[in-house]
Amino acid sequence: MSLDNTSKSTPSPKHARDLSGLAGFDDVDVKKSNTGAGDDLTLISPVTGSEATSRQSTGGQNEPRKRGLKPWAVPVAILAVLASVYGGGVYVFSSRCLPNTTVDGVDCSLKSATELAALIESQTDGYTLAVSGDGVDLTLTASDIDLGYDGDAYADEVLSASSPWAWPLEATRSRSISLNKKVGYDAEKVAEAVAPFVEQSKQEARAAEQEARIVYDAAQGGFVLENGVSTRVLNGDSAAAQICAALDALKPTLELGDDCLESGDDFSQAIANANSYLAAAPTLALAGSTVCEISPDLIASWLKIDDDLGISFDDNAITKWCQTDLSKQCDTVGTTRTYTRPDGKTVQVSGGSYGWNINGAETATKIREALQSGKKTTVDIPSYSQAASYAQANGGKDWGNRYIDVDLTEQHARMYDASGALIWETDVVSGDTSKGHNTPCGVYVMNSYRAQGDVELRGKIDPETNEPEYISHVDYWMPFIGNSYALHDANWRAKFGGTIYEGNGSHGCVNLPAEKAKELYGLTQIGDVVVVHQ
Repeated sequence: MSLDNTSKSTPSPKHARDLSGLAGFDDVDVKKSNTGAGDDLTLISPVTGSEATSRQSTGGQNEPRKRGLKPWAVPVAILAVLASVYGGGVYVFSSRCLPNTTVDGVDCSLKSATELAALIESQTDGYTLAVSGDGVDLTLTASDIDLGYDGDAYADEVLSASSPWAWPLEATRSRSISLNKKVGYDAEKVAEAVAPFVEQSKQEARAAEQEARIVYDAAQGGFVLENGVSTRVLNGDSAAAQICAALDALKPTLELGDDCLESGDDFSQAIANANSYLAAAPTLALAGSTVCEISPDLIASWLKIDDDLGISFDDNAITKWCQTDLSKQCDTVGTTRTYTRPDGKTVQVSGGSYGWNINGAETATKIREALQSGKKTTVDIPSYSQAASYAQANGGKDWGNRYIDVDLTEQHARMYDASGALIWETDVVSGDTSKGHNTPCGVYVMNSYRAQGDVELRGKIDPETNEPEYISHVDYWMPFIGNSYALHDANWRAKFGGTIYEGNGSHGCVNLPAEKAKELYGLTQIGDVVVVHQ
């Protein structure tokens, strides 16, 4: 079909649109006409054949109708604004303090990282440390040792103390931040500043050492240089360590103490060696009880320091002390000892063969070895004979609770067991004092001559008759002095105790009733202590 004054043509790319998707226009013809006022697009419906015209004009009268706003447009716009504000705050407070922020007492509200760094770095401006003592006179400035705070690290630590993501809430609060600030500096430059004073102190020490001599000072309890001469030198490491501690705290002054001094090179080792012997003073013991701890004064008397500062021991002096002073303190064989018997009687006894008798020479060797080890130890004193305990630890009684007590005054004998309980007793007859046959007093032990059966006793040989003064037979022989003095049965006696011993006593042995002798023999053994006393 054709129309007057029109021609069917393909729409120009500028104006043509694909309208195939519009309802009612599944298949359309498009006509274009030009009236001079604008381009008309005529849409011809294939269904109705009618035309619909849309005018596109720059100045035509037909304008398109405006559409109304969607109901969700305003809330979305508001949210967009709020999101923009929140994001901007996160951005700002990622590199700037929140409001109402104090750091170590300083108001840092809204300060930037750069401002925070400048704030901390300014705290060391003009800082100086004046060091004195031990011959040191030194002033260190911040620039001398590159002292200062790490401003960037400080700013990072301040900003990390709060979360920029929570700035809307945090901005309404106050916060006080405390930081462990650590100043930085060049420790090697500190050591370099101290070095000249160390060398100066060494030169002074060397000059003093020319007239110095090591001696023992009892008041100080150690070896020193004679007449108070000091060859101590400045220890550079110790001094630098104290200076660094002062710098860490930004102290304005520091006085070095004696702990920064050490002995001069030529004497330090000799003094240290000598004093190490004093520190190793051993404790001497007997039977687990302490006898004494050797004093520094005594050890010092045993040391010899040569002109070349070599140290040696005076072995003769150590041995002499062990065999005299120490022996007097330890040896108990034959000494007077006082004890209280279980029945309450206080007894004093002297003499005998039982007790301590130390080996002085061997003890001296052990003491020297202990000193040379450099370690504080306990030395068990070697001895020729031992006791159950150390006498001074229990008032003089150095035997155990188990023993036989022979009381010559009472003419009575008793035996106590290990618990101190009385388990046997009897009257006795001791040596005849009128004839000089006294029973020897002292502390003894029952020895290996102990026997039972038909034991023959023979007296001394009479030079006129060349026969024994007596011959006796006993059944129970319990000797405590060699094979000459013993407790034994005396079946030839009808009575015991009282004053029989005065004129009719034994030749020195302790006579017992036969049954009591049998009982005692069954109770005793070799090594049991026998105490004979008045």
